[in-house]
This record gives sequence, C-alpha cells and structure tokens, in this order.
Amino acid sequence: MPFLTATQAAVAAGRTVRLAVLAYFDFADGPGRYWLYGAGPLVTGDGQTWDGTGTLAQIDGLDVPVGTTAPKATFTMSGVSARIAALARSQSANVRGRDVRVLVQFYVEATGGAIVRLDDPIEVWSGEMDVMSYDALGNGQFSVSVSAEGPWTARNKPPFGFLTDTDQQARFPGDRGLELVASLPGKAINWPV
Repeated sequence: MPFLTATQAAVAAGRTVRLAVLAYFDFADGPGRYWLYGAGPLVTGDGQTWDGTGTLAQIDGLDVPVGTTAPKATFTMSGVSARIAALARSQSANVRGRDVRVLVQFYVEATGGAIVRLDDPIEVWSGEMDVMSYDALGNGQFSVSVSAEGPWTARNKPPFGFLTDTDQQARFPGDRGLELVASLPGKAINWPV
C-alpha cells in the first residue's frame, strides 16, 4: 500500500490537480450520471461513465445543517432531453424517494488534454429526491429542477416508533404480536368471556 494516494502524489509532484463534481440520480427507469461543467464523458475510477455535456447546470443548498434546520438541495439541469422532462411529469412513481448523490473525482490533464483520473470518486453528499419540476425552453430542450432532502430531514422521527405490525416486523421479522392491532379501533371486547 503506497504512503500517498495518487491525488496526493500528483500534488507533491507539482501537477495541477482538478476536481470534477459529479451528480448521480437513481431514477426508477435507469440511473442518470452527470458531470458538472464537463466538456465530454468522464469515466471514473470505478468504471462508471458520467455525461459531461453541460446538462447539469447548478447545485444549490449542499449546506451543513445548523441548529434545527434541515436544508434542501436543488439540482437544476438545463438543455435536458424529453426523457428527463417525462420523469418530471410523472415524478411520484419514478423520482420521489429515489437516491441522489454528489461525488467528487480528482484528475489531472495529460499532454493533449486527455484526462487522467486519480483515485476513486468520493461521495460528499447524499439524499432523496422529492419534487421535480420542468420548464420548456423550445426546440425539444427542457430545464428541470429537482429538490432533494438530506439525511437530517426526518431526524426527529423515531425509528420503528409506532405500535404497528409493520414496525414490529421491521424490528422482529416473523413476530405476530401486533398483526391484529389495526383491527382493534372501534371493536367491542367482552370481558370476561
């Protein structure tokens, strides 16, 4: 195992190390991988190809939560295809609750402009997609905005905090102790039998 990572070794050698910001969207009909401000496709150290055609224009709200706030992130893509716009129209089934991740990939430019990636991508933010909206720009091009909630959004909700069969099954699979709880409200129970 080397003492320095490839990124650290490149910096130590005096090379200019660049950073690619990547966004991964786990759409229900197939993942979307985008390279922010990229000029062409980028293949990362893990073998994934990221589209760098300028489709991901802006990321806002990747803040660290302070106090009792849980900030939302907004991903705005401009110049996207009709496939992404169709996802915006049917967001609940294909988008809502699906994963979104932001990663960074370090690289250097070799002679001739070729990209030499350094190390594997590093995940810097993750969340769940929530609301997707779109605007038609004309000529078959669309602008799509996706809001996403980070891991702190539901931090006040206790895990398995309800006295329901579903929560009980999550804690103890196969336990039948609460399977009839849903049928009890409004039920008259005669005691003693």
